[in-house]
Amino acid sequence: MAPASAAETYKEHNNKAVQFYNQGNYEQALVEFKAAFELSPENSEIANNIGIVYDEMGDLVNGEKYYKIAIANDPANVDAHNNLGVVYYQQGKIEQSIAEWEMALEINPNYESARNNLEIAGKRGTLPVSPYGVPEEYQTPYTHTYYPPSEIAVEMPEITIQAYQSSDSVSKCIVVLQQALEIVPNDPVAHYNLGACYLEKNLLDGTVMEWEKAVALDPTNSTVRYNLSIVYTRDRQYAKSVYQLSEVLKMNPNDAIAYYVLGAVYNKVGSHDDAIEAWRRCVAILPDFSPAHFSLGVNYLIKNDYQASIEEWKQVIAITGGDFHDYNNLGVAYAQKGMIDEAIASWKASLKRDTSYIKARTNLGIIYAQRGMFQAAIKEWETVRGLNSQDPVIWYNLGVMYSHVGMIDQSAYAYKQALELDPTFTEALNNLATLYGQNVRPPDSNKPTYWNKPIELRLKYIVAPGKLELKYR
Repeated sequence: MAPASAAETYKEHNNKAVQFYNQGNYEQALVEFKAAFELSPENSEIANNIGIVYDEMGDLVNGEKYYKIAIANDPANVDAHNNLGVVYYQQGKIEQSIAEWEMALEINPNYESARNNLEIAGKRGTLPVSPYGVPEEYQTPYTHTYYPPSEIAVEMPEITIQAYQSSDSVSKCIVVLQQALEIVPNDPVAHYNLGACYLEKNLLDGTVMEWEKAVALDPTNSTVRYNLSIVYTRDRQYAKSVYQLSEVLKMNPNDAIAYYVLGAVYNKVGSHDDAIEAWRRCVAILPDFSPAHFSLGVNYLIKNDYQASIEEWKQVIAITGGDFHDYNNLGVAYAQKGMIDEAIASWKASLKRDTSYIKARTNLGIIYAQRGMFQAAIKEWETVRGLNSQDPVIWYNLGVMYSHVGMIDQSAYAYKQALELDPTFTEALNNLATLYGQNVRPPDSNKPTYWNKPIELRLKYIVAPGKLELKYR
């Protein structure tokens, strides 16, 4: 077990991670959860939390990895068994997913999430929904409930004449459409419009229920099927989404936006080749659709096809004029291909559009450091530090740069700041010890030469992942 002081620290990291997660900042949540896990590597719940964040980011491989770690640390963690089952299902590993859900029920026969998922798998073969919930505090017990929206009974409150008169226009539409459907229950247009009203009220359960009825009554309505696929995608019902989009494309093989959304769904489940093929078809039909080019650029980077990535970012910039994200990512593709001058020019173009853009400044500093332009790297990273003083890697890299130019006191201070932010930052600890060892020995000392561990920068280019544009018709 971790000592008391470490226990307090890992709980603090966990709780910070929860806050970032609830804000939708998954990358920072991952940093904090991993910091907590480094301090308490035997903790099953933190490993499960890391799996949840990876799953939310669409990284099923790492999600699976950490759910398995959670189970190894605590074989009775029913949440981890259940979540691993969902990941297996998304990967098409049906037997393994069923085995995990059965194991969860063997541990806890009253665990409804696993029971519901087994029923879903047995009845329809559709992907379970997993609206993950991370606890507000480490001590808070948490469970996950998986209910497909189409199976939720939506309880609509009875609306009186007085309530109708005082309600907003959307609520009035809901009342009128409900009354219309009592008279003509099989009107697909009324069901569709009622679903759209529920969507305006953010009642997604009602939206899915009504749009599924509309599709059942009029299977040829591609607009309803397309919009239903968007709801399914946002609710993580990816198999259902793929089915609806496939039906849309059967009716209209030239529907570029349907191909774009299909690519987004494949990307969510880690099928990058299928995603690329769908986005290629999208831009073949609609060459100036920049979101598809952007998504292709990111995925080509993932697959290390840097030239193809460069071409996609150029397309985005030609179509839209380019923003700081676009030029940053173009710079990363150039740098990975070894075209350093072009990378520098791209990152400078990014900073012209937003001087406070951290990703481009960080990447520019990496290139300068690699070229031995230490003062230039220091300038960029000091600017980054001013924008975000809570990043231990920036402090660490500055410490390395300061030591290269003989600024020993500044280097020591930077390493100490890195360690204050991340007490497990072993490179900073080793470099600080090396720094002290090199500078305290008398010149005439006969002691053995102080062990000089190679001082390395933490260099990883930062890519802006972009936002998928999933719009209703």
